[in-house]
Amino acid sequence: MNPIRNGNFSSSGIVALVGIAKREMTETELEQYKKENPKSKAKLIEDVKVLPKTALTYIKEKKRERKAKRSISTESGGRAQWWGKVCELRAFTVLPNEYSISSDVTEFHPTIPNWCGTKDGEKHGEQKTIYDIKCPWTLSSYFDFAECKNIDEVRENHADGEKYYWQIVSNACITDATHGELIVYCPYQDELDEIRELASNYDGDQNKVAWIGFSSDEDLPYLNREGEYKNLYVFNFEIPAEDKHFLETRIIQASKLLES
Repeated sequence: MNPIRNGNFSSSGIVALVGIAKREMTETELEQYKKENPKSKAKLIEDVKVLPKTALTYIKEKKRERKAKRSISTESGGRAQWWGKVCELRAFTVLPNEYSISSDVTEFHPTIPNWCGTKDGEKHGEQKTIYDIKCPWTLSSYFDFAECKNIDEVRENHADGEKYYWQIVSNACITDATHGELIVYCPYQDELDEIRELASNYDGDQNKVAWIGFSSDEDLPYLNREGEYKNLYVFNFEIPAEDKHFLETRIIQASKLLES
């Protein structure tokens, strides 16, 4: 529950703004459409300039947060969320030295107001690359990731693929990164004791993570080293310039409604 995000568009929820809505065709558009599709009875057309219902709902929530001076959500997260927070710390130790972590730093877009994001960190190399780590609570979710070959397959085959993709695009826009990485982690069974230790030393609300220390192995998601699945998968991709431009345009459009 980061108060900086209250009343602002954040990368974690930005997927709500990216859908494409439909509108009725103008007479000219309908005439042209019937010439090209004589058997079709469609009267609606997709229009990138029209915000979808998910966007309007998201904007309404942010308006209410501004009026209430607090988050609209009263949920503090369940076990899946807190498992993810602790496991992220373990996942970072598995990554090479060129990765730095900054998951407690929220940044705002340098020129577009009302837009913030919290990347998990940066990979230092030839290209500026930001990353997000996901540690699924269910093995089924993890395997859905693991069986993908690239970010396109993640977007198509994982239930949260689009959400995570646009979260990374948003953070790339905010930080002027050119590349993104979606990192997915699930511990091997012999790593669970290290995760329990991280939970016991967690620099946050111990009431939320103490249960990890008392859980048996079978109560937690883990992998066998003898199995075919690895404990870490990295999906690296270049952020398309057109996706950045599209999202920036959407944020500007949504901001006008937010401030109206």
